[in-house]
Amino acid sequence: MPFIRRGCSALLCTMLTLGLTACGSSVSSSREWSDGGDTFQMAGSVDERIKNLLEHHADMDQSQRQMLERALANEGKISHADYLTAWDNYRQCLVAKGYNPPTMRLINGVYIHQIKIDTSGMSEAQQDKLNSDVDGCQARYVLSVDDIYRLNVANPSLYSNSDVALVDCLRRHALVPKDYSVNQYRAESERFFDTDVSDTKTEREAYTKRREAFSFDFNAPQARTCVVTNDSSLLIDELETWKPLS
Repeated sequence: MPFIRRGCSALLCTMLTLGLTACGSSVSSSREWSDGGDTFQMAGSVDERIKNLLEHHADMDQSQRQMLERALANEGKISHADYLTAWDNYRQCLVAKGYNPPTMRLINGVYIHQIKIDTSGMSEAQQDKLNSDVDGCQARYVLSVDDIYRLNVANPSLYSNSDVALVDCLRRHALVPKDYSVNQYRAESERFFDTDVSDTKTEREAYTKRREAFSFDFNAPQARTCVVTNDSSLLIDELETWKPLS
């Protein structure tokens, strides 16, 4: 039974992290809860983040640019309608390139942004082209809109470190004790990865057992929002495998 760690593998294409320079700041690390985590911020505000994305990503389709510009006129907020449209444009981009529609999974209005891919029967050249096409369609149609939407949903402090952002979200919604820290979350994450799942029969069973390593309730709706927004790989078992070619 395969278990997918965070990052890219033959079965997993993770959306690229947007790495922009000279557009962030650091929050004081004196807060006990953030010990062990980098509290660097992507930007001083969501509007600043949007402007940097518009400036540094010339490969965006006009539709995505217009969504970001609308957000600038709406206190930095991407509408849910625009968010869904951006993802649908990404899906249609891949279909237009000859692939089957990619599997997509919404959790509380937020998409799992990993892809589980069945590449059986595909040549190495086909797989390379697939990776290039996925990256291209993401960058052109959805990547920047997704970035801003997630900030608004569950990372208002614009933390660039996903562990810090996730713990902050859990704390703000009182889903963990006040003394719950990034260090504790990372210790639980290690147990998540190291849990013996040899006695499970399905990926869903394996992930369910692994998630018992965390001290917060994964079934709580707001917890699921915090997780899918900041580290959706922890919920990858809820995503169906995509067979790109028939």
